[in-house]
Amino acid sequence: MKITLLGSLGNINRHFIPRLIADGHEVTVITSRSEGAAAIEKLGAKAAVGLNNDLDFLSRTFTGSDLVYLMITGIAFSSVTSMSDLAKIYSQAIKNSDVIKVINLSSVGAQSPEAGILYEYHAMENALDALAGVTVKHIRPVGFYTNLLTEIAPLKAQGKIFEAISPETMKAWVHPSDIADAVYNRINDLLTDKAVSKIKYVVSDWATGTGWINALATNKITAQYITISVENLIENFVKAGLPKVVADGFGQMNQFQQSPDKLYQEIKSSNYHHGKVKISDFAKEFAQVYYQ
Repeated sequence: MKITLLGSLGNINRHFIPRLIADGHEVTVITSRSEGAAAIEKLGAKAAVGLNNDLDFLSRTFTGSDLVYLMITGIAFSSVTSMSDLAKIYSQAIKNSDVIKVINLSSVGAQSPEAGILYEYHAMENALDALAGVTVKHIRPVGFYTNLLTEIAPLKAQGKIFEAISPETMKAWVHPSDIADAVYNRINDLLTDKAVSKIKYVVSDWATGTGWINALATNKITAQYITISVENLIENFVKAGLPKVVADGFGQMNQFQQSPDKLYQEIKSSNYHHGKVKISDFAKEFAQVYYQ
């Protein structure tokens, strides 16, 4: 089959692209950087260089594909291209190219207007679901372990982790490799016309902030968990250069995470993909980066 993927050789794609090629599929990988083409072609895939907000480019690249895998990048949270803009571009490109099978990497929170920045993903889901004659499946991962790597700088400087969520609040976490497994499985489901649910959540583990601190301690990293206000969090994001509207969205997301029963209710009542990488496993990966 011919499969076209957005996401270049990112943290998720690099785990499942070799498997698709080994299965004998013709894989095209979209990358925004021409210098990334060589690594893609070395795997045995075809590189298509262009931007994910270029409708003409996407339409041409999607044409002839049996299945397209969509994901967004940080551009959707910028003042340049909104998620709604990108949703219109992606859905029109699917129409223009006559693709009939789509997998969309969405996010937990896409189901709730209270979820702040995460609710942006509902625009993409809604636009794709409105396509006539197209089978669309959404994958909703939870919080990425890799986001925790941003804690390294304050840890090294002050020995502290700053969060706007109580250390006893339970959170769901996922590793990119576990998302990759879910994507690979769902691609095979669609290619074989297997009847599967519209939405698949992906969770590797459940852990509190205290659990994360303890996992770090087993890897000889001592950390103090400091709870800051949502207002301080927003202020820090703005200082870091995020547009105020985006910073506010992250603030609302953190506020919503204080009520895990609301955020995770759908997950716990669904047959979600339960990944392999636990919080203790990722703490070891974190330590390797920390001690570099």
